[in-house]
Amino acid sequence: MKNLFLITFCVTLCQLAQADTKVCERRYKVTVNNQAPSFVPDVQNGGRGLSFDLIKAIESRMGCTMTLNPVELPRAFEDLKNSRTDIFAFGTSDEEWSKYGRFIPLYKAARLMVVNNVVYDPKKSMQDYLKDPRVKFADQTGGRFFYLPEESESLEKQRRVIRSPRPEHLFDFLKEGRAQAMFSSAVFNKYFVETKNMQNKVSFIRDPKNKIAIGIYVSKRRVSPSEFQELQRIIKDLQLEGTFRNIVSRYVYPEDLSHYEDL
Repeated sequence: MKNLFLITFCVTLCQLAQADTKVCERRYKVTVNNQAPSFVPDVQNGGRGLSFDLIKAIESRMGCTMTLNPVELPRAFEDLKNSRTDIFAFGTSDEEWSKYGRFIPLYKAARLMVVNNVVYDPKKSMQDYLKDPRVKFADQTGGRFFYLPEESESLEKQRRVIRSPRPEHLFDFLKEGRAQAMFSSAVFNKYFVETKNMQNKVSFIRDPKNKIAIGIYVSKRRVSPSEFQELQRIIKDLQLEGTFRNIVSRYVYPEDLSHYEDL
């Protein structure tokens, strides 16, 4: 009788333990922008970079496997549009992207203008450069993440834009003088200014008034409402704990971190 009681007790404990450790069998396909410092291939670790670190933090908390698929930005949009991916990480809220995915913001970041020192004047504002017909801007094909709609329209009409799908090409345009200014993020700016030795070739104008929400797009077709809500909950928890702030701080200059919100 005593042995029977012990066996029953052990079985009950095992059942409770199994109920507590819920195993997630869901596998998420996550499309990321194949661009340093967002994503850098790493055979041993599966990758590295800001997007990699942020997704791995979400994966660790959620307990579900997240497989990263690095692609060019235009391809990332097509993958979301044609339901070939569960999640795109990371971008800004956009009308076209929102037709096919639901946006979850992680944090807000201030954009900054990078200006070639040949034309830089500390007395000038962002608007001065935007209005100057002699200043040509570099922009990334496939996503106007840092330009306001009216700015893009105006520059396009004046044929003052030179584009490339690769951010590193935009910094090359500035370095070579093919463009004189561009908008960028603090993350891209730090990485490319340092890797291309442009510290003495460009200056920055920060725009704390125009902060852009950076987040993930979750496929409307491939991800259920309950899964979407779970992702929202986990991201909120990681925000409150300061996890995202610790990760982002490794990729930006200290003076830029103060211009972030919700980290």
